Order: sequence, then structure tokens, then C-alpha cells
Amino acid sequence: MSARIGQIIEVVEEVRSNCRGASPSVPITQIRINAVRSVAARRSITTNSVADKFIRQLSPDVLSTTQFDSLLQGWLVAGSTELRDIALKHAIDSRDRQLIASAFHIASPQDTLLSEEFGLDAADATFQEGREKLKIHLAKERNRHLISLAKELWRRNGELKCSICSFSFSSAYGEAGDGYIEAHHTTPVSELAENTIVRPTDLAPVCSNCHGIIHRHRPWLTIEQMQAIVARHARAGA
Repeated sequence: MSARIGQIIEVVEEVRSNCRGASPSVPITQIRINAVRSVAARRSITTNSVADKFIRQLSPDVLSTTQFDSLLQGWLVAGSTELRDIALKHAIDSRDRQLIASAFHIASPQDTLLSEEFGLDAADATFQEGREKLKIHLAKERNRHLISLAKELWRRNGELKCSICSFSFSSAYGEAGDGYIEAHHTTPVSELAENTIVRPTDLAPVCSNCHGIIHRHRPWLTIEQMQAIVARHARAGA
């Protein structure tokens, strides 16, 4: 990967991320300036050396930071591919091209929601490669009939509680939490196919916190791994 593209891509990604939470009234130039400062601080270099990359490394296609900001605006607001195409012209290897493709990918609203649910970045290559599997996995975890059958099974074995940390929604919230628990599919997502038959015994009752931590990691943590983590930290805090 070339250092010149690396810094530019970092700024692009930072701008894209910051634009999500920024007010529409905040000019793209200010968001880009903030992104340059952030990248410079992270790399322990001056802001001028980062900003200079837009002109020196993308020349003659980009001749000023004003032009760079205009290209950013066109990409973020109108979906223009001009800045991406310019960056690709200046890529020196496949790693550069992969970084550029990832940075300029605009996920659909559905993919954005899916990635957030699993604690991933919708623009990340691993998400792009695995999103169909993630959709299948999520659909199976949300199969209402299957979850109802699983809850009946869990009730027969006692109170509905997290199989990892033993949290009980009914104990914590009373009537408001009665009967609530989340269902986690214990089969690794890599082994799931669209026609996989899922049984109640393939699901595990988990609380929202544990479920979120499981899906935050790739590969996903197993129930046993999570139980060991919780037990270890419980001993450390005792």
C-alpha cells in the first residue's frame, strides 16, 4: 500500500463517518479540516503534510483543497464517482485499489442496519463478502415460531434467563420484562445455508448485552467462550 493513498483514504473515511452525525448546515470543508487534524494527530505528523497529499499526490487531477472538497461533496451528496476514479488512477497496487473501493462504498440503508446489528462496518470488505450469510443468520434468529418453541423449552427448564450471565429480564423489570429473552443461533454462520433446518435446541437464550458482544467479534464467540469470560471477570472483581 502506498503511503500517499493511505493518508488520503483515511481522510475520506473520516469525512464519511463524521458526515453521518453532522448537521446539514456544517460545510464539507470544515468536516474535511477536522478529518485532516484527526489523521495528522493519529499519525503524529503536521496537518499541512496531510492536506498536501490532495494536491501533490493527486495532481494534475486535483489542484487544490477547494477542488478536493468539491469532489467530496459530489460523492457524499450526489453519489459522484469522480473522486474515487481519480484515486484509482493514482493507485499503485491491488491493496490501494481495495482500500479505495472500500472507502468509497456507500451501503444501502438495509445493509447499514444489518451491519450495525452485528457491530460491523457496512463499508468493510468482510461485511461485503459475508452479508448474505449474515442476512440468513439474522432471519433464522428472528423466526418467531422457532423462538416461541425455544422459549417453551427454556421455560420447562426453569426461569427464562441468559445462558451466559444468568440475567433475567423478569427479575430486573418485573411484569414489563416477563417472557422476554433473545435467541442466539449457536451454529457458526459459516456453516449456515439458506435451506438449513433450525431446531429449538440450536438456539440459546441470551440477554441483549451478551448477544451484542457475541456478534461484535469475528469469528463469533461461542456460548462457552462467553461463559468463561464472564466467570473470569467475576472472579477478578470478587
